[in-house]
Amino acid sequence: MKSPLRLALLLVVPAIATAASPPSRLDVATGASERLPLFLPSDLKSWSTAESTVAPSTARTHDAGVALHWHVTVDYRSGEAKYPIGWPRLNRSFPAGPLRDWSVWDYLHGWVYISTNRDKLPAIPAGLGLHNPDRTGAFQRTLSELRAGAWVELTVPISAIPRSHDIRLIQFHIAESNYRDGDELDFYFSDLALVRYATPILLDFAPESAVLFADAARIPLRVHLAGLPAGARTEVACELQQGDRVVLRAALSAARGVQSATIALGAPPPPPGDYELRAHLPGQPQVVTARLRLVESPWK
Repeated sequence: MKSPLRLALLLVVPAIATAASPPSRLDVATGASERLPLFLPSDLKSWSTAESTVAPSTARTHDAGVALHWHVTVDYRSGEAKYPIGWPRLNRSFPAGPLRDWSVWDYLHGWVYISTNRDKLPAIPAGLGLHNPDRTGAFQRTLSELRAGAWVELTVPISAIPRSHDIRLIQFHIAESNYRDGDELDFYFSDLALVRYATPILLDFAPESAVLFADAARIPLRVHLAGLPAGARTEVACELQQGDRVVLRAALSAARGVQSATIALGAPPPPPGDYELRAHLPGQPQVVTARLRLVESPWK
């Protein structure tokens, strides 16, 4: 079935995640992910520039056949009248409709390559901005991880973006003040896309605090679940384990996104000591673990 958003299915290598923090790469997913490309050659007219140029390129690509090529020549004299040492930038605006709603996706993802006549890039080579109607609350991120002459993976969790349901514009920019007059920069953006898991996956499962009094009634948890349709819920099976011994088992119901939950410690509660929290989704091999220490209560 064709989608007006040109969704593309990308198979991902199965793996088991055993960390409590969110995976840094998308290839930890079990099953498939869905991608919405933000650049295709036919989309070039949707991108605009200031003090720079943009064009499609097949000369340098990573995961896509055609990259978005953004060229900047740093010029201290020919910028905007009030700011001759200015802010060359690359923009794409999103019209009203589904393209503005990034809340249904999990990541902004892509690969970035920089070719330059400099020996070394400045500490902040470029920046990323995502604008919503509240311009003062726009998401801004420095792209300090970029390197000259190397493909660098760009992964931005949608959960970190305020008002992600109404993204009006994506912008890449540089500050010419970070560069020398005459510097040449060629940015290549390959496979820039919005990405989401197509099958349920736990991205985070951890106690709100790694230390808890042993007489607490419940364990407060932070849960981040992806790969579920909006409004759907799934069971998360939880265990508290000490060594090879399972101290308690519980289940909680979770929806897509970041959420708080609790599980009861039971009666009598487990004694003070070091424990491991484990969680998994029914029928899936992925297990997410976190450490928990129970300490003697001062009010006992």
